[in-house]
Amino acid sequence: MKKVVVITAGGSIVIKRGPTIGGGVLPVKGEDLIAQLMHGGVELEFSEFSNVPGSHFMPAQGLQLARQIEMILAEDAIAGVVVTHGSDTLEETAYLLDLTITAEKPVVVTGATRSPASPGYDGLINLAGAIRVAASVETRGLGTLVVFGGQIFAAAEVQKVHSQSVEAFAAPSAGPLGWIEAERVWLRHRPVQRLYIACTHLEERVDLIALGQGGDDRLLRHAIEDGVAGIVIEAFGGGRVPPWWLPAMQEAIAQRTVVVIASRTGSGALYDDYGYVGAYHDLERLGALFAHHLSGPKARIKLMLALGAVRRPEDVRVWFQ
Repeated sequence: MKKVVVITAGGSIVIKRGPTIGGGVLPVKGEDLIAQLMHGGVELEFSEFSNVPGSHFMPAQGLQLARQIEMILAEDAIAGVVVTHGSDTLEETAYLLDLTITAEKPVVVTGATRSPASPGYDGLINLAGAIRVAASVETRGLGTLVVFGGQIFAAAEVQKVHSQSVEAFAAPSAGPLGWIEAERVWLRHRPVQRLYIACTHLEERVDLIALGQGGDDRLLRHAIEDGVAGIVIEAFGGGRVPPWWLPAMQEAIAQRTVVVIASRTGSGALYDDYGYVGAYHDLERLGALFAHHLSGPKARIKLMLALGAVRRPEDVRVWFQ
């Protein structure tokens, strides 16, 4: 019998309604979940890592979680690991795990958009699907996966695209890797490449700034004055900013703050052939790095890990080719 370890890190999937408070607040214990699951011949072991909402989870906790998962997967008897997580920041933790875990065995992150106290609770079906994927030999070597709404996504590609729907996650550029039907795991393609960043700590002083039409550079200049180690800018389209942002960006790079450009569209490559001021060619000339096919939040996670792995800012470039 295959053995899967389910690590609870919190979120709606493990929250139940409290006796005196209207909303869901109390954690569901592992044994309670086992009692409700039909896990089809898979032996389950539960381990509690944390019980916090996704909005409370920290990247440093994610790195600690990655180390714990590596140790668990080193045991021959373990087929895979499932992590339950709050959906608000699930994609960031999943991507962090994908970048920092070397094991070939499946690591699957899942959650719920509705608490057990709400109509249409989706936690159990997502958890059952994640267990099935973690126990599958077909999913070895795919990196960290996210299972939600019966679909299987690569951690680098998945995004939360709806605040309330039980089909809250999608991969806008690539689509799902596969899906779960009954007891079968179906894969239609595999991730093209995996990236690994070897680090024992991460740099927490990385800011994320999103551009809006006509926005001034006040937040960018505050970040520079605060001496942050890195700044991710969610720029327009294929990598464009207003002309009045360029002096502050140049100042940041001159003082060895790493500036990474992501697209506020959340996916797609960064490039254009426009010649006007503030277009891609200006950002490239200044020395900005580009987070192709990554959302701003994922680019921030990647930059935090990269800055934790190297001493010199210029060495970060290798992870943003």
